[in-house]
Amino acid sequence: MGVLVAFDAQANWAETHVCDSLLLGRVERLGAAWGRSKVESPWPADAALAALLDSRRDEVAEFGARFGTGSVERIRLLPEAAHWPERRRGWRRLDARDGWVVHWVLEGTLLVYLQAASGYLAVLCEAGEWLAIPAGLRHLRDAGEAPELDLLVLSQPGAGIGPAPHGQGDAGLPSLDEFVDTMLELTGHAADE
Repeated sequence: MGVLVAFDAQANWAETHVCDSLLLGRVERLGAAWGRSKVESPWPADAALAALLDSRRDEVAEFGARFGTGSVERIRLLPEAAHWPERRRGWRRLDARDGWVVHWVLEGTLLVYLQAASGYLAVLCEAGEWLAIPAGLRHLRDAGEAPELDLLVLSQPGAGIGPAPHGQGDAGLPSLDEFVDTMLELTGHAADE
C-alpha cells in the first residue's frame, strides 16, 4: 500500500496517508506519477542489466513511451557498501533534473521527497513501486543508514541520474530510518528496543 506524508516548509510532519488513490492524486498535482508493478523475485547482484531489462521489456517500453526514458541504470545498495555514506550525501540534496526520471524499486525501500508549494511530499516506495519525477521538480532521495536496495533508474537522455553535487541541503527532512520509525509509532507498531 502506498505511503505519502506531507511536511510543511519547516519540515514538520503534517498529514499521513496510507492509501494508493490519495498518494496518486497528490503526486499528480505536482506533475509526477506513481504506480506499482509485480516484481517476481529479487535479481542477483551480478545479473546482467540486459537480462533484467529483457525480462521486464513491456514495463520498460511503457515507461519509455509515457516518459521518454531511454537511459537505464541499476543501482544496488547493500549495508556494507563503502561508498554509500558519500553517495548518500548527494542523494539527500534537493535537486531538479532536466528531464523525466523514474525510480523503480525492485527490492528494498526508497524514500523520495518532492518539493511542493507549501512544503514537501514524502513518498515511500517499496518493491514493485515506481515514482516518475518530471523535469524541474525538486526532490531528494534516501535509502537509509544501511540500505538494502535494488533500484532501476530510467531517465530521459541528458536528464542525469547521479547525485546532486550542487543541490540545496536536505531542509531538515527526516532520513528514511527516522521516517519509518515515526510511521511505526503513529500506527501503533513501534519497534521494540
